[in-house]
Amino acid sequence: MSAAQRQAAWARLTAAGLVEGDEPAAQVPGPPWFVRVMLGFAGWIGALFLLAFGGVLFSSLFDKTLLALLIGSILCGAAILLFRLRGDNDFVAQFGFALSLAGQALLVVGLGNLFDTWTSAIALAAAVVEAALFFLAPSFLHRVWTAGAAAAAVVFALASWHVSFLAPGLLTAAFAWVWLRELEDPRHGELWRAGGYGLTLAAVGTVFLLDFVVDMAFLHPARDGGTGVALAILRDYAGAAVSGVALIYVVVRLLGREGVPLASGAGRAALAGAAVLALASLAAPGLAPAVAILVLGYANGNRVLTGLGVLVLLGYLSYYYYSLETTLLLKSALLVAVGSALLGVRLALHRWWLHA
Repeated sequence: MSAAQRQAAWARLTAAGLVEGDEPAAQVPGPPWFVRVMLGFAGWIGALFLLAFGGVLFSSLFDKTLLALLIGSILCGAAILLFRLRGDNDFVAQFGFALSLAGQALLVVGLGNLFDTWTSAIALAAAVVEAALFFLAPSFLHRVWTAGAAAAAVVFALASWHVSFLAPGLLTAAFAWVWLRELEDPRHGELWRAGGYGLTLAAVGTVFLLDFVVDMAFLHPARDGGTGVALAILRDYAGAAVSGVALIYVVVRLLGREGVPLASGAGRAALAGAAVLALASLAAPGLAPAVAILVLGYANGNRVLTGLGVLVLLGYLSYYYYSLETTLLLKSALLVAVGSALLGVRLALHRWWLHA
């Protein structure tokens, strides 16, 4: 569209009362996607060559705590500066991302040397570093990474305290709160979305890797002085209960946002469905987090989050069905019972909501 055509179109819109004020400046189209991909790869290649050169010169860096912390802070600071000055350039953005990852690695190594065997102190310090980078570096992809890395560090801390089974539930509650806040604070929508994606991906990781995380928690029943049975019960039910409560909280908040009273027929039916899924999560712990992702994505009109929820739900059902923790007969019975209950809830919703 030429400049004259734009002016004429803006004049017609102004006369119709659809817009007001001066004509906005014409936007310059950016480079095509394949050029951006090439620039991104070039940024990573340049950063990796630079880091490899620095690694050869400072091969003993990982053995010196203060030097590792200093160089790591310098690299992270340089990445923040690049993001703030030229974050819209794909080459600079990816170059800065690579520098930041290297800086974060050095900071973690330095913290590990500093706190030695204090696993929880290392994890919590790393979480604080990642949280600071989340707010300081204005890059969406970098913020997704730092939010997920901070959540992973907290999971490591929970593992060192022998309560890693709470990780999926706590992360479900965290990403649910963030995604619910997204529409309530549109001025900082990009910040909320980046944090939401990071926490959601971290929660998905704990859902599928919970056994590995628990094994990492140094949970040795033989040394627990008879508390192994109690910890096993907590592992099986406490974390799943927290996830179920988080799912019910999501449903309650969404009903309130849509103006549906909890005492109404539609409200009771929705809560009944959430309660069924929460109870089923006691046997299949990943069910509530997956459904929470799907519900929040649909409620917020976020197609990416909705698609992720569908993939996680299907993936977890397949993972759960073919895992060897319980027999296939019990799993089949559970799936049939949950499916039948949800169909009943769907009929109730169809009766009380759609015909209200």
